[in-house]
Amino acid sequence: MKKATLLIVLIMMLLTACQSQPMPEIVEVRVPVEVTVLVTQPPLPTSTPYPTYAPYPTYTPYPTYTPYPTYTPPNTLPDASPSPTLSPTGTPTLDTPTPGPTQTPVVTSTLTPEPVVLPNCPNPLARLTYPTANAVLKGAVEIRGSAYIDNFDYYKFEFRHEGATEWSFVQNFSDTVEDGVLGVWDTSPPLPAGSYVFRLIVVDKTGNYPPPCEVEVIVEH
Repeated sequence: MKKATLLIVLIMMLLTACQSQPMPEIVEVRVPVEVTVLVTQPPLPTSTPYPTYAPYPTYTPYPTYTPYPTYTPPNTLPDASPSPTLSPTGTPTLDTPTPGPTQTPVVTSTLTPEPVVLPNCPNPLARLTYPTANAVLKGAVEIRGSAYIDNFDYYKFEFRHEGATEWSFVQNFSDTVEDGVLGVWDTSPPLPAGSYVFRLIVVDKTGNYPPPCEVEVIVEH
């Protein structure tokens, strides 16, 4: 009973002391707080591997070629192989055939080339080298030779039919020629076919000329 009374008295004294003390002033104090923010990074895209290439198929070699068996002709000739000859020691030996002399074929030509006869020209500076004697001419014929006498003036072509006495003029030229083309003689129709005499005359500046160079030819169509 005494303990309860004593306890009540203590409580009353505490209450009185509390009421006599002023109320404490509230002070706002800001304390910095460290905040850790966790940022989640999105995952990196997954790399897609390249497709795996299938290897080339294994090369199958061609089958090995089997050659045909070598044909061995039968020995039908009675003397195809020499008969062995026994030597004094008893070892058979074969006779070696002696080759005969090699014959060289001889080619005989039955064609005899016709000789080429150049025109008979008294002066080598006024001469014909084509047409040759008895040459067969057709169409436009290239006349070759030389015409370069001293004091040269011009040269000309003339012809006459076999048996005729009159000469027909063809063409004249005023440039010298040495072993070259002198001109062209057209033997086409209306010139009749047959035998003719063709000649070259080279004239100097005085009107004189050496003996003409003449050749007999045949005109065909």
